[in-house]
Amino acid sequence: MTPTFTRGPGEAAGVFTLECALDELASQLRVDPVELRLRNLAEADPNTGNPWSSFGLRECLQRGASRIGWEHRNPAPRSGRDGNWLIGTGMAAAAYPVAFFMRTQRARARLYADGTAVVQTSAQEFGTGMTTVLTQVAADALGIGLGDTRVEVGDTDYPATGSPVGSNGAMMVSAAVYNAGIAVRDQLIALAVGDVQSPLHGADPAAVAVAGGRMTLAGDPGPGETYAAVMGRHRMNDAEAIGSWDPPPLDTPYGLLTFGAQFAKVAVDADLGIIRVRHLVGAFAPGRVLNPKTARSQLMGGMLWGMSQALLEGTRMDTRHGRWANASLGDYLVPVNADAPDVDVELIEVHDQVTGPLGVKGVGEIGQVGSSAAIANAVYHATGYRVRELPIAVEHLLPHLPE
Repeated sequence: MTPTFTRGPGEAAGVFTLECALDELASQLRVDPVELRLRNLAEADPNTGNPWSSFGLRECLQRGASRIGWEHRNPAPRSGRDGNWLIGTGMAAAAYPVAFFMRTQRARARLYADGTAVVQTSAQEFGTGMTTVLTQVAADALGIGLGDTRVEVGDTDYPATGSPVGSNGAMMVSAAVYNAGIAVRDQLIALAVGDVQSPLHGADPAAVAVAGGRMTLAGDPGPGETYAAVMGRHRMNDAEAIGSWDPPPLDTPYGLLTFGAQFAKVAVDADLGIIRVRHLVGAFAPGRVLNPKTARSQLMGGMLWGMSQALLEGTRMDTRHGRWANASLGDYLVPVNADAPDVDVELIEVHDQVTGPLGVKGVGEIGQVGSSAAIANAVYHATGYRVRELPIAVEHLLPHLPE
């Protein structure tokens, strides 16, 4: 089918409808929109009654509100002004499913006698930072430096993993890479504790820690030796293992969602109805954050895409000919740098024992979910008029602006 789904399919549109309705409810009840959501937090999955694998929505709402200065907001519509601009602030909660698109994930780790390692997986890198994250995970699992670790991806000859799409790339692929690194590390620890020539001979393998390619007893950095030393004595060129990971079953007794909260400050020209987003704040709880820089980049991109959904993107049908009237990027509007406001991203780590050995959840799509609703709610706060379709255009607002 053309066009097909893109980032946040279903959720981006559905949450817009739900969160605008909640904002309208808050207005009618004369309750603060953040407070309304805090009073009605679902501490368990409402569909099943199962506990969440991890939550964090309360913290997202509170931290996001603090970052945008929500406590200074006058709740009355049309109460904020900056010259000829009507100023409004809005918010929305966000959630996106933790989905597992492929059963078994596999990766290969090979550690060489010189202390360097290569990790291979069939996952792709298309700009999200996947290889950066996998390099960190592999180095941490093996106990070696980042500079000594190389990750190779994108080849179907490598062990199979799922694609880094649907907000499950880092979550699923990193689990296999981590388990591959741990398997190699455990091989060499077992070799050392069983070797009478090793300073670690006879030690409990569980008590051995590895850092910088050197094995020592945890809490006692004295006795120990490097991977290279034990491999050299045993005439080994390398050590290799395949790591695998199976996601939890579909009927796992947990609610699986990534949570967040979006906040927006907008300015609407009182004469022309032009909307400018001045500030976006997003707070998200994606489990364990493997790399804050790449995670923030993903979330910022999603938030700006949500702004695009709210104010620019829309397909126009030529009903005379049954064709899209804006079928190319020459006519289909997307934001450019001049449209981009200040964007703040807050990461809230929550512990999750269900989504894999590292407790990771996705960030690729949650950044868009809720962003358009926060902007629409901010437009209502600025103008007193609630637009019920996207994208919000000048012609929606002009008849309803103050004279």
